[in-house]
Amino acid sequence: MKRLKILTVSIVIAICMASCGAKKEIPKEVIRPVMYQKVVPGGALQLRTFSGTAISGTETSLSFRVAGNIRSLNVNVGQEVFRNTLIATLDDKDYELQYEQADAAVKRADAREEEAESNFERIRSLYENGNVALSDYESAKAAYEYARASESAAKKERKLARAQLKYTKLYSPVNGKVTTVDAEVNENVSAGQQIVLLSSESDLKVNLGLPESFISAVNVQDRVEITFSALPDKTFSGVVSEVSFSISDQTSTYPVVVKLEGDTESIRPGMAASVTFSINTESISNPDLLMVPSQAVGEDEDGNFVFTLEPSEDHYLATRRSVVVGQLTSGGFEIIDGVEEGELVATAGLQTLLDSMKVRLFENQ
Repeated sequence: MKRLKILTVSIVIAICMASCGAKKEIPKEVIRPVMYQKVVPGGALQLRTFSGTAISGTETSLSFRVAGNIRSLNVNVGQEVFRNTLIATLDDKDYELQYEQADAAVKRADAREEEAESNFERIRSLYENGNVALSDYESAKAAYEYARASESAAKKERKLARAQLKYTKLYSPVNGKVTTVDAEVNENVSAGQQIVLLSSESDLKVNLGLPESFISAVNVQDRVEITFSALPDKTFSGVVSEVSFSISDQTSTYPVVVKLEGDTESIRPGMAASVTFSINTESISNPDLLMVPSQAVGEDEDGNFVFTLEPSEDHYLATRRSVVVGQLTSGGFEIIDGVEEGELVATAGLQTLLDSMKVRLFENQ
């Protein structure tokens, strides 16, 4: 019994010593990432990205030139069609009947014209021999001329009826792909109403708008890079093909058109695009001053400040630094004093940063 008590006490002492000797786990320091940008001269070549939309270089709206009820519709959205492909037809019974009536009217007018001509020739012969009065001759001549005019008008009516009968069939005037189908079989449509929209695949463009502060720095033939949110792994090249001289009332920006180059088979009209320009800001900013993004500048009771990011071993230190700012431009704030060219400044979350705080650069920006 005494031996058992001694053994129990020994075990308890051993457990206590083991627990006291265990090392406490030290929590790993979390270093938060920050978005950043480099301080650049006001006149430097800067990359600026604007949003746009892919469009077809050639869009063709197909419609009937006459009204009627659609009898057949032979295409679907996305279908490739070629020139002279039959797209749709209208019920042509009424137009065929109109043509038959016009044709019959021409035949009657022909008969009347022949009769009037024969009568005029007879009266003219009698008049030349002095056997009828001048009034009879003039009357026969007028009747003949009226018959000729009636025949000409009837032929024009028949020609119009033939054309209207032909217009009940809608053909593709170009090669392309069907972008939209805006009608259905048995639908009654009016003349000029869009039935199908065709888009050309070979001449894709991007439409976008630029603010007035940048439009003067963009010119036709400028090279650009284009990315699409639907195609995240691809970058396309392009060239500025159109720069508007006047501002758009709808968007308050200047319309710009960029022509895509290279293989554009994977691009579809309507895709959201991001177009990156290499813009020389010398024309829109003081080249002797430095620039930082507007979101990099904070303000408190002590004035304006930025957080510079300075490398330190395996991290960076966020250092609060007072700055003197100039004008706020579309490219950011002009910095008169406080930072130097090439330094890194934080561009987000200034309210949560502290002086000498450890941070790391957020690289996927």
